[in-house]
Parts: sequence; structure tokens; C-alpha cells
Amino acid sequence: MKSLYLLLLAAAVTPAFAQTVPAAKSGLNYNRIAVGYSADDTLKGYNVTGSALLGGSFIVSGIYDDVKAKGVAAGLSGKLSGFGLAYKFNVGPGDLAIGYAYKTGTIYGEFDNYTAVGLMSAEQKGFNLNYRQAINSQFEFSVGYARIQTKAAAIAITGTVSIADLDSTDNSYNLGLRYNVTKNIDISADYSFRKDNSGGNKFGVSVGYNF
Repeated sequence: MKSLYLLLLAAAVTPAFAQTVPAAKSGLNYNRIAVGYSADDTLKGYNVTGSALLGGSFIVSGIYDDVKAKGVAAGLSGKLSGFGLAYKFNVGPGDLAIGYAYKTGTIYGEFDNYTAVGLMSAEQKGFNLNYRQAINSQFEFSVGYARIQTKAAAIAITGTVSIADLDSTDNSYNLGLRYNVTKNIDISADYSFRKDNSGGNKFGVSVGYNF
């Protein structure tokens, strides 16, 4: 009877005790610098990215792209740059980050077999959610959602002058996978499902150094 009483007492106390114990930290590293390649329906190119964890919860990041246009605008090229700021907190075995990102740049040059000259300036900004979790000691995955506003202005000279403007807000859904080759080196890939106004679906791959 005493054993039954102890079991009932343990069953009653355990849930309350569990609520007072803070969730274990995920142990995921956010201090990283990487080089990579990405492409969507509009642009392709190489990039340098970096991120750092500040104060245990704030993630700051930056990106610099050297890109070339695809499709009808092939021949245009330029630079893009941007930054991100997010706040992360532990959710179960992983981390959920809520953040804001901004990116802007200009591409220009000759296209259509050098018969036309063009210039396009654009910016993208928006809020995002991203969940990241380790599968084991080597593999990690992430899933995310972003609400992106894209603004762009383009000028094309083909004997006549054409001007076009774009202002669109769309959803983006993101998947990512990381393989930690060593404690400091990783290979990462990601894919974003986006509408044409946001540049179309995007694939990226990078090699990173974690410090």
C-alpha cells in the first residue's frame, strides 16, 4: 500500500516539476561565414554570407551577392547586399527565430545579343519565421516562412525607352538541410518556393566555417 501511495504521489508531482525545469538549449551554432551559389528564375550568382549570435538570443546576418540575370535579361549583371536581424528562442529540440530581412541592389548592362541596354534596381524586405533542428550530430534541417515585399524599377533602351515598375507582396516557403563535415565545416543547401514577382523558386548551396 505504501508503494502504491508513493507511485501516486510521484505521478502527481512529476508534471508540476517538469514545468519548472527550463527547456534544454538546442546547442545549434549561429556563428558562421560561408561562400555559396544560388539561382532563381531571374538571377544567378555567387555570394558571401555571415551570421553571429549576440547575447544568446539575437541573430545578426549579412549577405553580399555578385549576380547575373537570366532569361530575356541575360547580359545584365551587378551586386546585391542585405542584412537580417532575428530573435530566437528554444522550441522543443530546436530553435524558432522571428526576424526581419532587407536586400537591395542594381544590375545593368547590354542584353538581347548586345542590341539593347538595360538597368534594374530592386529591393526586397519582410518578416520571417524559421525553425531549425539537429537530426543527429551531423545533420540539421530547417523550415521557414516569409512575407516578402518586392519593389523594382527597370529601364530598357532598344531604339525606344521602356520603363517598368513592380510592387508586390508575396509568401515564401523555405526548406534547408545542413551536413556538418566537422565541428567547424558544413555543407548546406536550401530551396525556397516563391512566386514569379519575388524572383521565382530559388535554390542555394554553400560551404560554411563555424566559429
